[in-house]
Amino acid sequence: MNRYTTFALLTFALSFCFFAIQSVDVVMYLALARDFVFGSGKLNSPDPYLYSLSNAPLVWEHEYLSYIYFNTFYDMLGAPGLIFAKALLLLTIFSIPLFTREKSINSNPLWICMWVLAVIAGSFRFIERSSLFSDLFCVVLSAWLCRREHLRIKDLFFLAAIFLLWVQLHPGYPLGLCLFGLWLLHRQFILKTMTWKESILAMTPILALLINPLSAEGALYPFRFSLFEAQVLKRSNFEWFPSYHRSFRWTPEVIAFWILAGLSLLTGIKNRLFLELRFWMTGFALISSVQVVRFIPWACFATLFLLKPWLQFKSSQLTKPILSWVMTIFLLIVAFKNFSIGYQSSSGQRLAKLDFDPKFFPFKTLQVLRSNPIPGRLYNTHDFGSFLIWQKYTPVFHHGFVTDMNFYSKDVMGVFESQKRFLELAEKYGWTMLLVEKYGAYRYFHKILSPLSEWKIVAEDEASYLIYRLP
Repeated sequence: MNRYTTFALLTFALSFCFFAIQSVDVVMYLALARDFVFGSGKLNSPDPYLYSLSNAPLVWEHEYLSYIYFNTFYDMLGAPGLIFAKALLLLTIFSIPLFTREKSINSNPLWICMWVLAVIAGSFRFIERSSLFSDLFCVVLSAWLCRREHLRIKDLFFLAAIFLLWVQLHPGYPLGLCLFGLWLLHRQFILKTMTWKESILAMTPILALLINPLSAEGALYPFRFSLFEAQVLKRSNFEWFPSYHRSFRWTPEVIAFWILAGLSLLTGIKNRLFLELRFWMTGFALISSVQVVRFIPWACFATLFLLKPWLQFKSSQLTKPILSWVMTIFLLIVAFKNFSIGYQSSSGQRLAKLDFDPKFFPFKTLQVLRSNPIPGRLYNTHDFGSFLIWQKYTPVFHHGFVTDMNFYSKDVMGVFESQKRFLELAEKYGWTMLLVEKYGAYRYFHKILSPLSEWKIVAEDEASYLIYRLP
């Protein structure tokens, strides 16, 4: 029974991963791999893609290995390769809580319910992003540390290897430092099995973070980012919003997260785990994901692993095999549905196909733009900048890797302040063409441009409207 349930749980989770590509960031990874990692681009070079800023720095070195990873799969398999590259990382994340020593709990009804909640809660981030590496490392580190009484020499080398790889793949390693810090504090003050000298020696693997293309500057990048850029993005960028933000309050993913968090805390309280390292890490994971919604996926699966030994139902009525069989069959039915026709998420319908989702990439309007240009500059909304760069339509107004927050606040977000502000910026940058999301920013542009007869829609596709200024 347990074997079949484990298979159903894994299949259910994977069925939420195979859908048409919606991440615009992944095409920027392909462009940066082409132009910088394997091209002629240099470290600390000015951004060659923008016309709106001169000599703006382009920060790409902090996750160059992620670009190589996704680019390798794309070169081998095209668009399906990007989806398989993502699914491979998520498969590893799913496997850690599933295939532990407590495998017998996999058929436990409470575990199955919590697994379903974790998959639904994290599914909105099951996209092709380098942040998946940080999600993976957080779950790996949580699982590894909670099984360590002491750190031997080979353990220090393992930790150094983790941080060395992490700093090349994604700047999310401050989360790993916090998890490691919790382990040290627990050993120092609760178990009292380490001296201060041993604690200091145990921190030496952190020095591996200095081994990156930019050395100390690269290691400090996420800390500077959290103090400056992240503070601005928290006001306007969805993935940096807290999970209690009104934009997410009634989405199925966040509701599932809150239920899972409640069950996790009840499990800890019921079993009086207050002094257990696993409960400390669970608390840190949940607090992190409450503060920033993008942390929900790793927090969910780390929590499942950390609390798994205590997830037992004692009610004989709920431990009957028939209930587990019914739940197993239900999981397989949902998985079959997802693989065959896709599923609905808070970001819209996710199509069950191995290609780019036409609702997110303006392939057709770009063809019109190339074949029918007019004098002047093109304005592009945030998500389309990376796509245009990947398609070698440059320079662009803005893309998601811009780190000048003054420009972002005043001009990128300033467009949406008023019609007057838009016209000022249009004059400043010479905009005569606009490429805007069909189901996002266009509602605003329709409102401010409809009284202005010279701005006309000249092309559209599933993703976008192309608007020209035609006096």
